[in-house]
Amino acid sequence: MAFVDFELIKKNKLTQDVFELVFSCKDFKNSLPWQFITFMLPKTRFARAYSILKQDWENFYFIIKRLENWRWWSKEICDIDVWTVLKWTLPIWHFLVQENSKNKLFIWTWTWLVPLYFQIKYLLENNFRWKYKLILWNREERDLYYIDELNSLKCDNFDFEIYLSQENNNNFKYWRVWAFLTEENIKKFDEFYICWNPYMIDDAVSKLISLWVDKELIFMEKY
Repeated sequence: MAFVDFELIKKNKLTQDVFELVFSCKDFKNSLPWQFITFMLPKTRFARAYSILKQDWENFYFIIKRLENWRWWSKEICDIDVWTVLKWTLPIWHFLVQENSKNKLFIWTWTWLVPLYFQIKYLLENNFRWKYKLILWNREERDLYYIDELNSLKCDNFDFEIYLSQENNNNFKYWRVWAFLTEENIKKFDEFYICWNPYMIDDAVSKLISLWVDKELIFMEKY
């Protein structure tokens, strides 16, 4: 298995437990908006995969949630110092966005935004002129991040809605993404992209199928 060096050049704390990590790699410059990289943690040598959020020339962006009591590897990666060099495998992919003339609905919560953000950004920057919508869910406003970046992508063929399930806030919708998944709303879309944990994805897929969505039109990445 081929490894390349990635050097952490910037670390931003986006929320109380979510970090944006920016790595530089001079040996690879052409990632695709559905790829993930598997890296070796410096202390434990544990291999862990994370999707790429975006790429800016030789800089690769990731968003990682630091979990205190489980998924201990997230603490190790979020706590590394700037200028630390990690060994990474070259990107691979599975969760593909379809480059076609179909309207698409993207569904996300927490840090599962990452591959969807890259996919949407790719479609918009490459002038695919169909309708795209992102539905976001989080618990409270303090848990939100990358909203300015999403606002910068808004245009005639892309918008997004935010749902908060534990805070009744006039600036956002109340409850979860299920509130958006109605027959009236989903008939506006031809394909559906979901990135979530396996249990929530299964629930979302069941909801879409109950609304007469063909399973072949639902694309998912389970973490």
